[in-house]
Amino acid sequence: MKFKAYSSALLALCFILVMTACSSNSGPTQGTNGSDGSKGNEKVTLKMWYWNGAISDSTIEAAKAKFPNITLQAEKLPSGDDYLTKLRTTLAGGGTGPDIVAMDAWISSMITYKDKFVNLYDQGAHDIESKYLDWKWKMATDAENKYLIGLPIDVAPVVLYYRTDLFQQAGVPSTPEAIRNEVKTYEDYLSLLKKVNEATGTKTGTIADVFGFLLGQSPEKFFDKDGNYIGDQAAVKKAWDGAVKAFQEGLTFQTSNDTEKNAAINGGKISSFAGASWVVGDLTSAAPDTKGKWGIAYPPGGPGNQGGSFFGALKSTKYPKEAYEVIQFLTSPENLLTAYKEFGNYPSTPEIYDNPEMENKNDFFGGQDLSVVYGEAAKDVIIAPTNPQDDMVANSLIDSLKEVDGVKKDPEQAWKEAQAKIKRQLSR
Repeated sequence: MKFKAYSSALLALCFILVMTACSSNSGPTQGTNGSDGSKGNEKVTLKMWYWNGAISDSTIEAAKAKFPNITLQAEKLPSGDDYLTKLRTTLAGGGTGPDIVAMDAWISSMITYKDKFVNLYDQGAHDIESKYLDWKWKMATDAENKYLIGLPIDVAPVVLYYRTDLFQQAGVPSTPEAIRNEVKTYEDYLSLLKKVNEATGTKTGTIADVFGFLLGQSPEKFFDKDGNYIGDQAAVKKAWDGAVKAFQEGLTFQTSNDTEKNAAINGGKISSFAGASWVVGDLTSAAPDTKGKWGIAYPPGGPGNQGGSFFGALKSTKYPKEAYEVIQFLTSPENLLTAYKEFGNYPSTPEIYDNPEMENKNDFFGGQDLSVVYGEAAKDVIIAPTNPQDDMVANSLIDSLKEVDGVKKDPEQAWKEAQAKIKRQLSR
């Protein structure tokens, strides 16, 4: 009898527990993901690092409205080396990091720390990969394309900026269509520069500018994909020799600071140079007296890329799914179009290049629609592998080129000394 009574009591207790569990599961549960990327009724806070110009402020406000259960704390930091240093310190465990972080064109050097980032492929990024430029997407992946640390924001395709009036005066191709069809190679460009120089006395950028332009066209740069140094080989030497040739033929502007160069551009002493899409703002500010006299064209020899950002999420975040949802929203084609219209960041999503809202007729460039040339260049960019030591190598080579210009050092001797210095640095 005692056993039967105990069994009855146990059955009753089990019934109560089951009913209680069913009742508690009938409503929303804390921690369950909602359709807007939030965790059910829980208020999620995400901290984001970015710099002025990485994404438009209106897009950030739109994200806050899109995800009402997410508190997005957007912290605007100074750009440049200080930003990169702060991020690297954080990744090394020396600081408190954000959930979401903007990264610049140096993102490829962050692949070394991929275990510190959320793999966005795990969050579903494969589903949107086709929306973005292939070369831009691959800048944020590992060599096997199994790990993605950021979604693309903008690109910075390099084009040719030129004075239409001075080109016309020299009798050389002076429309974007004519330049693309008739000035296809760097050798063609040198021939054009000679004619413009003879007719107007004007020049292109500095020897270092030309070196950077030529190097940006190459699929190889200072290091291969395995991190081996190849900056003393054919690709870099070809860019070096091309820049030296322009200098030796008297076609480059002398090495100078930005103030002197800007004054030369405004004074009509520089008639063309290669530059990224973001140069528009700099040129407009530097040379107000030349308004209406500039054009842009597809660059001879092909485009490079100088900049362009990404958004990623740090592995330390408690909310990887929510972070990805916000990043995906910020980098959607629609929001990248908004950013382009607000401050000129060219989108990394080619599906909108033909959108009528992408039209960007600029009075400074004689009413030319800049989007057409940027779009053509953006699709053709070739990106070389990057390495954390890239800046050191580039600075060493540029310093030596400045000696070729400034103190007329023998170019071959300058090359050998630069390579010796670089190899000493790499061996430390």
